[in-house]
Amino acid sequence: MQTHTLLVIPITAMLMLTVIGCDHDENRRLAEMAERHLDRQSEQNRRMAELQRSVAEGSRRLVEADAKAREEMVALQREVQAERSEFGRQRDALEDERRGLAAKRRSDPIIAAAITNIGLLAACLLPLVLCWYLLHRPVEPAGDQAVTEILLEDLVASKPLLLPRLESNRVGGFHYDGNPLRLPENPERKDESS
Repeated sequence: MQTHTLLVIPITAMLMLTVIGCDHDENRRLAEMAERHLDRQSEQNRRMAELQRSVAEGSRRLVEADAKAREEMVALQREVQAERSEFGRQRDALEDERRGLAAKRRSDPIIAAAITNIGLLAACLLPLVLCWYLLHRPVEPAGDQAVTEILLEDLVASKPLLLPRLESNRVGGFHYDGNPLRLPENPERKDESS
């Protein structure tokens, strides 16, 4: 635009000089020169307009390319943010799992010790419960017949539990050898028969 105004000033000056007073030949020559100059000026103006159009077209393309690049950049940033959030979520899940395993590692020995202690306590309390049951159970008096049977079994047993065995193995004057099927012999009778 500035070149356009710079060219207009000399052209107007030349036109004024021709009007003021020059010969006809000289006027014609100046008019031809002015025409050539105007032709050149119009050609330059046309070229400038084309150049401005191409610059405007280039600028428009550049703006479009820049906008497209920015959209792609924004899309890439969103993808990166999504991946970061996914990584963060996975890291949090991994951390939660690690904490769960650590808590399980701490609680498993405690539970095992508690189960062992409860088993030992049950094993210790079982005899006490059995004794309590036996002590608080109502005792039925034994009949005379049951006591008699127990005493007779103890008398004829090879190892008595209730009554101690006599040294002489004598029962009622008879010598008892421990065999319940054979009657014991009386040693005094042997002495009499001999």
